[in-house]
Amino acid sequence: MHLKKTKLIWRIFPSFLIIILLSLTVEAWYSTSFFKSFFLETTERELMVRALLMQDRFARALYVDGLSPHQIDALCKDLGEKARTRITVIENSGEVIGDSFARVETMENHRKRPEIMNAFAGAKSMAVRYSPTLDKNMMYIALPLGDSRPAPAVIRTAVSISYIDAKIEGMRNSISVVLLLTTLAAALASLYVSQRITRPVEQMRKGAQEFSKGNLTNRLPSPDTAELSQLAESMNFMAEELNKKIMDVKNRSRELEAVHTSMQEGVIAINGQEQIITINKAAAGIFDFSPETLKTKHVLEVARNYDLQVFIKKALATSEPVEDDLVMDRDERMVLNIHSSALYDANDNRMGTLIIFHDITRMRLLESMHKEFAANVSHELKTPLTTIKGFVETLIQMMADSAAGPPVQDAAAQYTRFLGIIEKNVNRMVNLIDDLLALARLERLKGTDIQFESQLLAGLISKAVGFCADKAKDRGITVDVNCPDTIAGMVDPTLMEQALLNLVDNAIKYSGDGTCVTINAELMNGDIVIEVKDTGQGIDKEHLPKIFNRFYRVDKGRSRDQGGTGLGLAIVKHIVKYHNGRIEVDSRRGQGTCFTITLPAAPVS
Repeated sequence: MHLKKTKLIWRIFPSFLIIILLSLTVEAWYSTSFFKSFFLETTERELMVRALLMQDRFARALYVDGLSPHQIDALCKDLGEKARTRITVIENSGEVIGDSFARVETMENHRKRPEIMNAFAGAKSMAVRYSPTLDKNMMYIALPLGDSRPAPAVIRTAVSISYIDAKIEGMRNSISVVLLLTTLAAALASLYVSQRITRPVEQMRKGAQEFSKGNLTNRLPSPDTAELSQLAESMNFMAEELNKKIMDVKNRSRELEAVHTSMQEGVIAINGQEQIITINKAAAGIFDFSPETLKTKHVLEVARNYDLQVFIKKALATSEPVEDDLVMDRDERMVLNIHSSALYDANDNRMGTLIIFHDITRMRLLESMHKEFAANVSHELKTPLTTIKGFVETLIQMMADSAAGPPVQDAAAQYTRFLGIIEKNVNRMVNLIDDLLALARLERLKGTDIQFESQLLAGLISKAVGFCADKAKDRGITVDVNCPDTIAGMVDPTLMEQALLNLVDNAIKYSGDGTCVTINAELMNGDIVIEVKDTGQGIDKEHLPKIFNRFYRVDKGRSRDQGGTGLGLAIVKHIVKYHNGRIEVDSRRGQGTCFTITLPAAPVS
């Protein structure tokens, strides 16, 4: 059962008060007892002196003067009145023959009184008792008269001690009043002293409560007492050190949290029951959750992937690192490299495992693109090389046949045709290598080597059209240019001319004989918009997202026949991107194609 705690002051104050009350009570009792004993002893001594004086007087009167009992009684009354003392003379028979306060005729025999009996035995005797004759408490002193006589009489002196009881009672009442006042004063003093003692303790208690609430910057006041002052200093030092350690832990926690949050890799820590201990934003993003909602959840509620579940069970079953690749099919296919490490607590007990997710989707894509690129390059180079090799072998064979036999008719024409085919394939390989080098340079420099200048677009378009003029003329294709002379942009003239040349060349290449290619340039909403339109066969919708990929061709056979490398549009895309622009394509089968470049405009300098 939980007992209610009492405050320290109510433990100290009652103790002080009880001690003071006991001390004052004992002192009061001792004082009254002492004074009563003192008064009785003083009275006894005085009464003894009177008794001794009366002893000689009454011995002489009784035995020398021979006074009668009546005279003795008169003498008792006379001397008793003068001495203000009760004087009684008792014969050996116990009969009272003289008394200063009472009539002897009415008094009973005193033979059996204790002090009388002792006096008859020859001893001085004292007694204190109630006197029924006088109805008072009396002190009696009895002395024998004539010690040498065989049957001596006894003289007894007595005084009332009721006044002593009255004085003692008055003193006791006075002491009680003083005791009450002293107790009240002592209670106030005890309360004050208790508060002086407990106030610093109470302040330290409140300070400790502030510490427990986390307010470690609070400081306890230094009490006057050395012990409590040392305790306060120790607690303040403890709070300061604890605050430093907590701040260090918080700073480290923030640093770890910052690192944890900023990591591109996903990180999940799970315990032995497969519950999530912590998870960073990257890992939560992999599973399309918020990190705050995932803590303490079972990992199966989050990662609903069989391969991942198998990996987690394997990681928890061993203390060795485990690594594997995992494919997750979401809106987009994601490839993850996952790596696990065992987690241990401060006592080196296994508490779970840490799983790190590396998104290697792009790396796998690049690997795939690299393989595809290598295959495409190999194929693009192998085709003309195979053609060249075949025609070279044919020429060698024809030369050998001519040397061994009669001349072959039209040999020169055949040689010329074969050499023309060889030259065409060599030029095709040269163009391919040039485009590969240009694309590689663009990707390597990532736009850092571009020399931006304010250039008139009309001049750049005219140069691009001029390079394709002969090809267009041979096929009867007209190129219609609509570009105001005032339109200028911040461009690298060489690269932008290359991009326009590739677009114009493609437009001519895929247009029918006798058709028209249109080039329009205009300012629109602060941007330069360049359109290159042809009236060719157009491109199907499913091919449009891929036409800017390297080596991608809609009609591969026709493109190779016309000398295309499959890299022209990829080069255009990189050039436009590095000019902070964008390129778009709009095409429909049988309705031609329109490429649109949008670039930031610049004033003519």
